Amino acid sequence: MKQQKSISDRYRGPLSNVLTNANTGIWRFKRPVVNHEECIKCKMCVEYCPCGVIDKETIGIDYYFCKGCGICVEICPKKAIDFVSEKDILAKEENNG
Repeated sequence: MKQQKSISDRYRGPLSNVLTNANTGIWRFKRPVVNHEECIKCKMCVEYCPCGVIDKETIGIDYYFCKGCGICVEICPKKAIDFVSEKDILAKEENNG
């Protein structure tokens, strides 16, 4: 008798592994940046992030996967998350070398 595979085994193939590790933040024009001094750690941004890229302990954002949708910026009750242009961040990084 053939053992039936679980649902996760049936839908998991070589392509799913590649897509799961893809840098999905490369098309972002603006980046959410957390002001940790203003943050009250309410974790609303963590709960509402559709991509699940905000760490609930550090309130740090994984920019490798963040798509820059801005939901975290809008939902933050203290407005402790700002949208910053990727061009500005790249220019600042180049100047700091």
